[in-house]
Amino acid sequence: MNSNRILMRKIIVLPIVALVMLAGCVSQATFDAKAREVDTLVALGDKLQDQTKRQGLLLDALNKDKESLQKDKEACLKDRDSIQKDKDQLQVKVAELSQKAEKAEQLEKATQTYQDLQKKLEKEIQDGQVQITEMKNRLTMTMVDKIIFASGSAEISKEGKKVLDKVVSILKDIKDKRIQVEGHTDNVQIVSVLKKRFPTNWELSTARATEVVRYLQESGDLDPHLLSATGYAEYMPVAPNDTDAGKHKNRRIEIVLLPLLK
Repeated sequence: MNSNRILMRKIIVLPIVALVMLAGCVSQATFDAKAREVDTLVALGDKLQDQTKRQGLLLDALNKDKESLQKDKEACLKDRDSIQKDKDQLQVKVAELSQKAEKAEQLEKATQTYQDLQKKLEKEIQDGQVQITEMKNRLTMTMVDKIIFASGSAEISKEGKKVLDKVVSILKDIKDKRIQVEGHTDNVQIVSVLKKRFPTNWELSTARATEVVRYLQESGDLDPHLLSATGYAEYMPVAPNDTDAGKHKNRRIEIVLLPLLK
């Protein structure tokens, strides 16, 4: 710093001395004044140098901070991407677990319904008049036709109403399933006086299914939006129709619980 100051002083003083020598002698006061000006200029130059140096150091520090911040930004972006991936994976797992929990809940409800129906219809099951099966999302109550209808009739008998009342007491609390009533017959064609009302087994099976649906709604106050009636005539047999026992099995009403349509 001192060497620079001396050098600057020489750079400023020498031209002034040269001018004095060229101009002739000057007074001591004038010389001293010029010398003070030189000192002031030198001090100002030193100050400017110090400021420039400090500004350079500050600029270097700012550049280093900028580089550090850029690295921090890149690291944050990587962390954000990683966190987003983890979040996406967690959301997928949560969705999977929710679906499994929902299926488990539905299965638990279906199993409970199955158990309740088994208990409620214990006598009819033991007598071979009712059979209850549960497979995946389908619970089926199969009832031989004679327990619900008189032979060749589509009107529910008193005994049939007692059986359906037991069913209603369980189904009335079900809100998350469709209740489909299916009518089935054997392959014997209708030839009696009933032929005017039921020309084929299509009409008979459909009429019986519809009658059961009406009874479930009107007697049990079941939600009609969950109910449907379908007749299959003789075209979905569960046993061969070449024996009386097989025909007996095929003449049936099935009440099926199915998942809601989406």
